[in-house]
Amino acid sequence: MSSNHPLSIHQQPLAQLASKLQKRLPENSFLINLCDNRLWFAAGLAATFGKRQITLLPPANTPGVITELLNLFPEAIALTDREQDLPCPKLNISSLIEPVNCGRHGFGSSIPTLDLIAFTSGSTGKPQPWRKSWPMLAHCARLALSSLGLARQSLAVIGTTPPQHMYGLETSVIWPLCSKLVLTDQKPFYPEDIRLAMEKSSLPVLLATTPMHLKACIDEVHRWHNLAAVVSSTAALDPELAETFEDKTGKPLWELYGSTETQSFAYRRPAREPLWRLYPGTTLQQRGMVFSLRAPWLPKPFELADAFKLCGEGKFQVVGRRSDLVKIAGKRISLAELNLHLARIDGVQDGCFYQTNYQRLGALVVTSRPKAEILTALRQVIDEVFLPRPLYQVEKIPRNATGKLVKSELEKLLATLSPSNLL
Repeated sequence: MSSNHPLSIHQQPLAQLASKLQKRLPENSFLINLCDNRLWFAAGLAATFGKRQITLLPPANTPGVITELLNLFPEAIALTDREQDLPCPKLNISSLIEPVNCGRHGFGSSIPTLDLIAFTSGSTGKPQPWRKSWPMLAHCARLALSSLGLARQSLAVIGTTPPQHMYGLETSVIWPLCSKLVLTDQKPFYPEDIRLAMEKSSLPVLLATTPMHLKACIDEVHRWHNLAAVVSSTAALDPELAETFEDKTGKPLWELYGSTETQSFAYRRPAREPLWRLYPGTTLQQRGMVFSLRAPWLPKPFELADAFKLCGEGKFQVVGRRSDLVKIAGKRISLAELNLHLARIDGVQDGCFYQTNYQRLGALVVTSRPKAEILTALRQVIDEVFLPRPLYQVEKIPRNATGKLVKSELEKLLATLSPSNLL
């Protein structure tokens, strides 16, 4: 099916749900889709197509975020699948239509168009809106599926990230609509939940997850017996973790590279290859230290926030986000690389570096290990000038549902720290 054609929902239960829901939706121009269940979520998306409504996908399902969204779209209503207090009119999808069992039956009906607005995560500032169309999403999805060899595989997709996030939307909703992959209503979070979800699947599983989840699960993955492959994104995946995962499971672990603005545009298998590969027809263009992405699904080249080393034949190495590149005493490093070294230290459950106002770096760690041991471990892998001063012990690093740091929440946490938090 060409990405220029109308969207065809080829899973009968999803089509039934969408058709029923479409008749119950009001005529509002904007619908905030807050459904956690992916089948409900996808039905909500499909239902808006025929009514020519625009779906809004907020970066988080909290009253504060929804209030900010309503400041931009005051006439919006929310579609949810659970009881929750919201500062806007809402519809509970489970009270509007009866659920059906998810299946794999063919379906020939098509729906005119898809129009949605996704928001960046807020990891680098205030979440920003980005409009997406069906041709953009479908074209990117088919190139991704072809690149990973998944286009003709019948696998159940189980995702651990919300479908409102671009990575979760692409892998767990759009990919199944563009292939033989099967959309499921699972959203496991904890390691045992993930194992049980895969065990109950009637098909081998493609797990779409994050480095945060993989690190939490690594001691249990040898018990994952219905796994076909894994894709990971939202943060840098430690190659050592990828190697350990593949050694324990014997299954491929792919990493995707992209953003809300661009969607995914590159991939690699970090246990076997350090370099990223661009999707077919996609190029990176360099002008000084600024890189732009040309992709078949984007209307024009998009200037990226990251810096790269181009290696030819569509391959590249990520240097880091330009705003994260730190220069101290004439030496450079990225915060992402520093965070990777910090996460590798035994006994460090989570952590992150940050820039202080004094031309040096600080760090937050969730750990019971003493400061001297952490600094000794860091000295083995980074230059002395990048050692964190100060080093704070905290109970939790402020991350969103996909494992990304939230800049505004990090700033709030830093403002509350005192000498008693120092390691």
